[in-house]
Amino acid sequence: MKNLLSLGWITSITFIFGTFIFGGLLEDYSFVSQTVSEIGEKGSTLVLEWQIFSMIIGIFLVIFSIGIISFARGNKLSFIPGIFILFTGFSEFGIAFFPSPHQLHNVIGLSMTVGYFSPLMFFLLWKDKLGIPFRRFSLIVFILVILGIFLNLTPAFAPTLYPLKYYGFVQRFLLFTFYIYIAYIGIQTTSHQKNLYNFP
Repeated sequence: MKNLLSLGWITSITFIFGTFIFGGLLEDYSFVSQTVSEIGEKGSTLVLEWQIFSMIIGIFLVIFSIGIISFARGNKLSFIPGIFILFTGFSEFGIAFFPSPHQLHNVIGLSMTVGYFSPLMFFLLWKDKLGIPFRRFSLIVFILVILGIFLNLTPAFAPTLYPLKYYGFVQRFLLFTFYIYIAYIGIQTTSHQKNLYNFP
């Protein structure tokens, strides 16, 4: 189980650095104004590479979610937060299969919102099992995620709220906040597992 839980921080590092590496390979790509989906959009020189990358992230998330569910069952916790992460992994598969600007790409992208509610699920359902700091951090991350979702959706109903030339940065705020939380979950559950093994 320890190896499965370690995929939390492995997935996060892979995703965050992967977006910068792939984006850096594209000529005139802007990390501030362009979204991560534009790295592998139709017509990009990195379509196949980005699809493979997205599939790998999806596989990592699915395996990690299995580790979370197993951890939850072993510690008499709700497995529902793991289901939310599992949903995110499946959404990554869909994004990989339907690169932007395919109409299903945005639909599947919106479905990832379900996974973004996982910090709230951890906050509500795991309570103080991993300590009060864990619960507080989960709530803070959820608030940041909600802010990120709001800012990501505002171009559809309030396009003048902020300059769209910063949309890439806004999207990364949401994605990176979520993936940093995934890393945090992986580290915390792995640490808790070690403490159980070392219990006298």
